[in-house]
Amino acid sequence: MKNLPSCDRFSTKLLKDLSRNREELLKIESSNRPFTHLIDPLLVRDRQLSEMLVDCLIHELDFKKEEVKE
Repeated sequence: MKNLPSCDRFSTKLLKDLSRNREELLKIESSNRPFTHLIDPLLVRDRQLSEMLVDCLIHELDFKKEEVKE
């Protein structure tokens, strides 16, 4: 996995998705109408993407989860 160019790595794609999601979240939060029905799905997606990114990086960097928790 370390031999792939960074643009082709799954972690890079996840990071881009996470960034877009957070930009959208910021837009809604700073708007005149920051309704929870708009924010809640983005927060759920943010959490999913964050967890997926951590798992992906653990795999790409060949860590064991026990090493990361310490």
